[in-house]
Amino acid sequence: EQTSTHLLIPPLLQPRDDMASLRRYQLFLSVGVVFLSVWRAGLANLDSLKSYHPSSTIIDPLVTYLPVWAVLALGIYALSSVLYRVATFGDCPEAADELSGQIAEAKEKLKAAGFAF
Repeated sequence: EQTSTHLLIPPLLQPRDDMASLRRYQLFLSVGVVFLSVWRAGLANLDSLKSYHPSSTIIDPLVTYLPVWAVLALGIYALSSVLYRVATFGDCPEAADELSGQIAEAKEKLKAAGFAF
């Protein structure tokens, strides 16, 4: 007789559907914490960063406004992914026919109730 691995794991520790979304949030927060800590370290060591790069005039605004650049890049990515999904959205002719039928049926019911179209 084979035993399932879920039988060996207590019910509170078994994976659930909402655990995947929790892991997604944990990953997002972990990346955010790492990004902010690297940015903070860059701000704290801004003078030593300037000494490594020959044109140090670009380092100061780049490091100082790095979170703004990151939010801007995230916004551009979100906008482009939404536009791409809208542009490649598939048609459903069966659903369109069903919806047209439902609209015609609703109009008939409303005409029977006394509404004019």
